[in-house]
Amino acid sequence: MSSMARPLRLAFENACYHITSRGMRKENIFYGDEDKSIFLEKLNETFKKYSVVCYAYCLMDNHYHLFVKTPRANISQAMHYLNTSYTNWFKADHEIIGSVLQGRYKSILVDEDSYGIVLSAYIHLNPLRARIVEDLREYKWSSYFNYVKDNKRAVDSLDTEFILTQFSEDSKEARRLYRRYVRGNKNIKDPLKDSFKGMVLGSREYVSDILKKIAKLGKRREIPETRRINRKTSDEIIKAMEKKYNISKEDITEKKKGNIFRKLSMYLIKKYTDLRLEQIGKIYNMDYTAVSQSCSRFHREISGNKRLNKMIKEIEDVL
Repeated sequence: MSSMARPLRLAFENACYHITSRGMRKENIFYGDEDKSIFLEKLNETFKKYSVVCYAYCLMDNHYHLFVKTPRANISQAMHYLNTSYTNWFKADHEIIGSVLQGRYKSILVDEDSYGIVLSAYIHLNPLRARIVEDLREYKWSSYFNYVKDNKRAVDSLDTEFILTQFSEDSKEARRLYRRYVRGNKNIKDPLKDSFKGMVLGSREYVSDILKKIAKLGKRREIPETRRINRKTSDEIIKAMEKKYNISKEDITEKKKGNIFRKLSMYLIKKYTDLRLEQIGKIYNMDYTAVSQSCSRFHREISGNKRLNKMIKEIEDVL
């Protein structure tokens, strides 16, 4: 009997993933609070070592959920390090022989602009669905408490602002609205069921972009850590717009009401370059939260807008 093909792994800079890992035969991977505390220590160690950004997490007794972003193309290395270091500690501490985790971790590429909010809520609702608590604020093994209260974070690289700023620029109001959103969606369906072949969760444009990446890399079952897939520089994008629309860089980046070129260039720079939000913000004299908000709004704006989609395609064709 032939063994099953190993699941496809696609890694590229600034990729986002929903990751789950479960215990063998659905057995517990955490026997108590100490185990969960140690896991969070290993998580911090891993995220620092591999520069991973965490958007959300939740530890349950027999599995865990992570919603992460990898500025470097290193998801396989990071997850191998995390699962191996925790498993080794767990086996030694509890004198266990054999496997702890059920095979390889499961990962799905996620379009954070389209699914970030709903996925974070789905992850945070795990203890409520399992009837462990009646109030999610009582569960200390997820990132939910840091979303609704500005308290000390157990995970240093946790970024709550990416999602919260989509609710409001005011921090207190954003937390209130996020809590209301989660409470109002207790019966939220698993968004991962909307994923493309259990591999990609995102808009039609995002899925198409991922499929192109896969096609370029060939039909290998295991795609190595691929750096600089479709990566461009901000100068290349702005120069392409200058040439296409016969305008200057100043015209493109100028902060004035209705400047569609500013929005378009920012969106494309975020999508196609390695620049962090802070670095993009320096181009436009904005802070990183404003960049995140602007790109999220523009992403929603282009849905069904033929003119904007045509402009995006025009520049993508040049690039």
